[in-house]
Amino acid sequence: MAYTVQQEHQILNLIRLRRKELQDDRAALRKADELSDRQAELIANELEDLRKLEIKNREIRL
Repeated sequence: MAYTVQQEHQILNLIRLRRKELQDDRAALRKADELSDRQAELIANELEDLRKLEIKNREIRL
């Protein structure tokens, strides 16, 4: 399925927004000393998945 340029930008912005939210959540949990190893692992995995999606989205645009 081909996306319009506008849709590609929206997807990329949503990915970036979600990554920022996760990073902020992780930082807040660390600051409150409530970040468990399991939570840290889950957040890291999701951030990695989002990073891969962002790269894939950029490659498609080229």
